[in-house]
Amino acid sequence: MKYDFTSIPDRSNCGSSKWDSVGGTVENVPLSVADMEFPTAPAIKDALKNLVENTILGYACPTEEYFDATISWMKRRHNFDVKKEWFVSTPGVIPALSILIQSVTKPGDAILLLTPVYYPFDMVTISNGRRLVYSRLINKDGRYEIDYDDLTEKAKMPEVKAILFSNPHNPVSRVWTRDELEKVGNICCDNGVFIISDEIHNDLIMKGVEHTVFANVSERIKDNCAVCTAPSKTFNLAGVQCSNAFIPNDKIRARVKTTSMLNMNMHLNIFAYEACKAAYNHCEDWLDELLDVIKDNAKYVEDFMAEHYPAVKCSPLEGTYLQWIDVRGLGLTHVEMRKALEGEKLFLDNGEMFGEAGRGYQRINLACARETLERAMAHFKTAVDKVLAGWKEEGKPYHKTLSVGDKVEGFTYDLAENSGLDLAKTIKKPTLIAFLRFAECDLTKAMLSLLKKSFADLSAEGVDVKAVVQSCAEDVKANCTDCPFEIIADGEGKLYDRFNVFESNSAMQLVAGDERFAELIDGDVRHLYDNPLFDTFAPLLIGGGEYGTKRVLQLPAFIGIDTDMTVKFAHYSKTIGDLPEATEILDALKK
Repeated sequence: MKYDFTSIPDRSNCGSSKWDSVGGTVENVPLSVADMEFPTAPAIKDALKNLVENTILGYACPTEEYFDATISWMKRRHNFDVKKEWFVSTPGVIPALSILIQSVTKPGDAILLLTPVYYPFDMVTISNGRRLVYSRLINKDGRYEIDYDDLTEKAKMPEVKAILFSNPHNPVSRVWTRDELEKVGNICCDNGVFIISDEIHNDLIMKGVEHTVFANVSERIKDNCAVCTAPSKTFNLAGVQCSNAFIPNDKIRARVKTTSMLNMNMHLNIFAYEACKAAYNHCEDWLDELLDVIKDNAKYVEDFMAEHYPAVKCSPLEGTYLQWIDVRGLGLTHVEMRKALEGEKLFLDNGEMFGEAGRGYQRINLACARETLERAMAHFKTAVDKVLAGWKEEGKPYHKTLSVGDKVEGFTYDLAENSGLDLAKTIKKPTLIAFLRFAECDLTKAMLSLLKKSFADLSAEGVDVKAVVQSCAEDVKANCTDCPFEIIADGEGKLYDRFNVFESNSAMQLVAGDERFAELIDGDVRHLYDNPLFDTFAPLLIGGGEYGTKRVLQLPAFIGIDTDMTVKFAHYSKTIGDLPEATEILDALKK
């Protein structure tokens, strides 16, 4: 092997966001965020050294050599004939997506995503005041397919104006075929949905698999498409911030360039141009070696799981260096899995980050030395075996997502004034159990106010209410006063875990698609700044704030049970404002 893919660079205390965020070390390399654990390709380092030594580091603009290098690469590797005038350069693909969304849609419009999906897609949509519409991919024995019927239904929605499409797909590592792209493209064209194709992983294609540039499928699709690329994933250059969007449609491109200028994204930095040019001109053989390393690493993980945990299923790695594995067969909830891995200092990307469809999955960054991967799999085995050994000794914890018709397994609970109460003995009439957040949370207080208002109607119809908060009895006593119903103190969140009342995947997902939230901000998230509650919630959204280790992204749930503990109503909220109406609850409990 010509290049170094075996050493383990020490990136601790070097400003690596991936390492520093979790305290990464050479012994515990985080395999989460998608940048590589390999030394930079020598030709790129040499080019940047030469730049520093021989060039004034002033404002920069693209040169003919830069255009030629990029155009040649796209033709050589992808058979994609790019014209110079199609270029719109941005400091990254996500900024490119943001500018495209601003250019082809307006606030209040909806963006279509295929889920599970790269989580910044949600963020870039919401941050621009657009709505999210999801079409769920179909998992067929580990290999994902598109649900064309559902996609068509969603594309026909009048508010859907664009699709963010991942090609190859992150995180499921599918490389979509020409036929698949043609079907998606025609659905979008037929319904006036503009295609924004994120092809940042387009060079990372396994041998025997062919990548098709979305704009190459047909002239019709090319005219309704923007293709977003970058050398950053291919050559591990995320830090130099370089990407190119290719937009064949003149009118759309004019809009995008205008939006880019208004966002002050006129040119890239001088290192971006030089690194990109060096990568495309001189590092093709480095990439070819890399792809062999990635493929071998994927095989190692597949063999490891087959030997030790046959219930774990690895999706075929067609593209990217990100392996998607289904760990649901081990029997752990996604929360238990995350805690188990982190307990052994193994940091992967938890599947729930990519949406609800990702729960029970893990994404592994394969762009690392084999020694690093072997050590990571050893940590994986230790983590899982500890959990399984604990279950053998103490019994498996009870977890159940409740549905209508289920029987609720009884439990004891504590109130502010009493402890050790038996649910089965306190259920004297049909009862709504409302899982809220924590006692000192303003949102919980708001929800309790709503419950108080509804309680009179519910009580008049013979329905009782019990609220659950993830707080100790003292906090309940201090913060939850004047409630005509019981407030259960569940400071350790045991009942939340028992009935799978999970947190949201992210701060953005806590409110994504929420009608009440959209009304509050008048369709634009930036209006949050003007809301009097912003100062209260801003710390929570960016890092835990005053509530420390509490589950600040906790979503509510509402479970209605009959006197025989049968579930008559079940509503697990998908957003913080996704609350059922009292009439819904009454109708269900009175049946």
